[in-house]
Amino acid sequence: MSRAYLAAVLLVLYARGQDSNYKIEAAGACPDSVAQEIREALQPQGIRLVDASQATVCELWMRRVIPQKSPSGPASGGLAEGTLVGVLSFPATGSDFRGQRIQPGLYTLRYARIPEDGNHLGVAPSPDFLLLGPAAVDQHLDARWKRDELIQLSRQASGTNHPAPLLLLPVAGQGSFPGVQRSDHGYVVVQVKTQGGTEGGGQTVDLPFAIVLVGKAEA
Repeated sequence: MSRAYLAAVLLVLYARGQDSNYKIEAAGACPDSVAQEIREALQPQGIRLVDASQATVCELWMRRVIPQKSPSGPASGGLAEGTLVGVLSFPATGSDFRGQRIQPGLYTLRYARIPEDGNHLGVAPSPDFLLLGPAAVDQHLDARWKRDELIQLSRQASGTNHPAPLLLLPVAGQGSFPGVQRSDHGYVVVQVKTQGGTEGGGQTVDLPFAIVLVGKAEA
């Protein structure tokens, strides 16, 4: 794939503009009800997504250093499936990328890629997701979740036969961190940045994420 073609694809997927209906505010530390080993691995302060009515949509705490298989980033398979990325709080009823209602509470976020089969063809503009899991159940930072186990964990967040996903998009070259923008699909996308490090230690690098926190897949 040529660089020109890749740049064109990303531009179509991810043309963005600032969204005046939402804003980012600082949040405090992750609540003590999250397991200690997970809480201690998070950034000391989170962010809060607020809508035009000043209501909090959700709060997000990212992991300080996220282990990577390779330095290619989260939106290109650089993370092992099941890697814990952060913790999300819905103070009121929330929603995932499928449009499923998510009950108020605290949820872990673990990386997953959409299955490459006919049932999932074309359901999202990116194969990369974060799956919500109840923080009361998911209590071990580096738990080795098999795919079926990860899906079962996330079903406990959705309360349905489907997992509860949040879509990851390729990170745009413009925009602030943390920041909120609207994609050309109409999704409200929050950009955040943390650190990534490959196995074996060594120097860490900036690791940005672009997470769809408002918006759902087209029917």
